[in-house]
Amino acid sequence: MRDRSRRITTLCLPALILQGCLATAGLDRPDTVEQLEEADQALAQGDLETARNGYESAIATSPELVSPHFQLGLIAYGRGRDSTAIEHFDAVLDRDPGHVLATYNLAMIHLQVARALLARHEELAPVSAGRPDLLAVREAIESLGRAGQSHR
Repeated sequence: MRDRSRRITTLCLPALILQGCLATAGLDRPDTVEQLEEADQALAQGDLETARNGYESAIATSPELVSPHFQLGLIAYGRGRDSTAIEHFDAVLDRDPGHVLATYNLAMIHLQVARALLARHEELAPVSAGRPDLLAVREAIESLGRAGQSHR
């Protein structure tokens, strides 16, 4: 029993060390930390272009980080660049599948896209758009997230 416990410890210890290294990967580089701090400060001051450039630089240095992808998603969403925002929020979820705010913002973007597509469908085909089942879908989508704003 002792022997097995020792083997498990021997196998787990390197994995734990490696996991710790991965969790902080990229943050051991002073340039990455500095880039993030400068980008965060620019974002707080409303300088979106400088913030965007800083977050992109941080990603170039440390692509595994979550926060610069999230912040770029917010910037793109605020600028009405839904496809770019979706890419960044998806990148967040690739790195952190449990990221609540990225999930929420992604859902809000998809709801907005669904509303726009259904409105376009109504313009193109008013008769079929007036079917009760499609009216119910449109009504349900309209009621979801009416007050939905991106969360930071």
